[in-house]
Amino acid sequence: MIRFLVFIVLFSFFGISNAQEVTFSMSQIGPNNLLDTPLDLNFGPDGYLWITEKNDGTVVRVDVSTGNRDELITISDAFSTGGQDGLLGMAFDANFVSGSPYIYLSYTVGSNGSNIKQKLVRYTYNANGDDGSLSSPEVLIENLPASDDHNSGKLIFGADGKLYYTIGDQGNRDCSSNLAQFLPTQQEIDSENWSKYPGKILRLNTDGSIPDDNPLLDGVRSHIYSYGHRNPQGLVLGNNGILYSSEHGPSSDDEVNIINSGQNYGWPYVAGLRDNLHDGAICDAGNETSFAPSNYQDPIMSLFVSTTPKDPNCTNSWMCRANIAPSGMTIYESDAIGAWQNSLLVTSLKRGRIYKLNLNENGTAVYENDITQHFYTQNRYRDIVVSPDGKSIYIITDSSGNTSDESGMNVVSDLHNPGSILRFTYEEPLTIDENEFSGGIKVWPNPVEHTLFVKLNKEREEVFQAQLINSIGQIVKESHNLKFGRNGITVEAIPAGVYVLRLSSGNKILKKQVVLY
Repeated sequence: MIRFLVFIVLFSFFGISNAQEVTFSMSQIGPNNLLDTPLDLNFGPDGYLWITEKNDGTVVRVDVSTGNRDELITISDAFSTGGQDGLLGMAFDANFVSGSPYIYLSYTVGSNGSNIKQKLVRYTYNANGDDGSLSSPEVLIENLPASDDHNSGKLIFGADGKLYYTIGDQGNRDCSSNLAQFLPTQQEIDSENWSKYPGKILRLNTDGSIPDDNPLLDGVRSHIYSYGHRNPQGLVLGNNGILYSSEHGPSSDDEVNIINSGQNYGWPYVAGLRDNLHDGAICDAGNETSFAPSNYQDPIMSLFVSTTPKDPNCTNSWMCRANIAPSGMTIYESDAIGAWQNSLLVTSLKRGRIYKLNLNENGTAVYENDITQHFYTQNRYRDIVVSPDGKSIYIITDSSGNTSDESGMNVVSDLHNPGSILRFTYEEPLTIDENEFSGGIKVWPNPVEHTLFVKLNKEREEVFQAQLINSIGQIVKESHNLKFGRNGITVEAIPAGVYVLRLSSGNKILKKQVVLY
C-alpha cells in the first residue's frame, strides 16, 4: 500500500492554489491488465464497479473487495478500429434496483473504419448469485455518426429522467466541413438522417425518441440539446441538477462546461473562453470575439490557455502544450472529506493525475485560484468515480499510450499500472492532544538548506518517528527513534521544494509543512 499526502503541486505554468492537507492510501484492485481498453467506469447500485471495454465490446463488473472480474456480455456486433470507437458509454436506469434493471450502452457497428455508425441500445441485467449477464437488447437509436477520432460517447441520465449523450466533432480539422456548428433541417430529422449530430450533446427519451421540450434550433426540434463541442469525454450530474462536461481542447484550452438547453459552446470558432487567447480554434482567423451568436456560452473553466507561461525545463513540444487531455470527470459531494466537498474531479490522460476544481456554493463557477492536482502515478487516467460513502476514489487506467513522468516535462510510454483499477482511500486524521504533543515540539529552520532540527521537550518515554514526505506522497527521508532534546535530520541531498514533516508516536500524529531550498 502506498500513502499519498495530498498537498499543493501544480506545474509552474498551471497556477498554484492553497490546499488543505488530506491523506490517502493507494491500493490496486486486481492485477495489471485486469481490464482490456477500459473506457467508462460506473459505481453500480449492486456495490460493484461496472466498466466498458472499448475494443472487445465487453461489459464487466468487478468486486471491489476481491478484484474478481465478472463478464456480463461481449457484444457480437460491436466494432472498433482500435481508435476512439467501439463500446463507449454506459448508464444505469434510475429504477435499476426496483423493477427496471436496464443498462444503456453506446457502441460502434460496421465492418471497417470508413463505414461505421454508432447506436444506443438498452440491455436487461440478470444475476444468478455472483454471475451476472446482460441480454434482450432493445435498440433506441441507430445510424448515429461515428469515427475513430473524437467519438466522445459518454452517456448519462439527467435529473429530468432523459438520456444525455455526447458526440464529438469526429476529428474533422477542416473549417468548412467540421459539423459542430451545423444544424439539421426538418426534412433530415423527419427522414432520421442524423448526419449533422457531430459536435453535439443529445437529449433523448428512454425509447430513443426526441423529447417534446428539446430546444428549437433554427426552427427545428431534434435530439440536439447543445452544440459547438469538440470532444466532450467527461459528463456528470450534480445533486444540484447541473450537468457538467469536460472537453478536450486542441493544443490548449481544455474546457469544463455547464450544459444548458440550446446553448452554443463555440467550437470550431472558439477554443476555451472567448478571449482570443488560444492556439487551436480552426475557424476564427485569430479573432474569437468576432463569433458572437446570441446563444453562445463560455465554459466555467479553461484548462489551460496557450499564453500561460511554459516551464523553461520542458522541451518536449507535445508535453509542453497547455492541455491535460481530460478524459473523465466526477463530482465530489460527500461530507466525508470536508476539504473536497463540492468539487469536480477531472482525470488526465496526458499527466497521470486528477485535477480538483473547487466549485462555488451554488456550483455555477470554479474558484480559479483553487485548482490542485493529486494522485500522480505513471499512467493514463481514463475515468473516475467516488464510492457511495465518499471515502474511496476509483480510477481506471488505459492499457497503453503516452503520459508524463513525475516531473511533467517528459513523455513516457512505460505505464506502471496498465488496464487497472486504482483505489485511493481517505485516511481519517487521528486525534491529537495539542497540549501534550505538539506544544512540546519545535522544528527549525524553515526554510531549510542543510539540516532540519526537531527538538522534543517533553520528558516522556515515547518513541518518535519522523518522515519527510514530498508532494506526491513519497517518503524521501525517514528517521526512527527520535530522542528528547535536539535531533538533526540531514536534508541537503533532497531536491528543493515543499515537503511535509510527519512526526508520529503511537496514535498521535503531527504534520508540518517545511520548505527545502
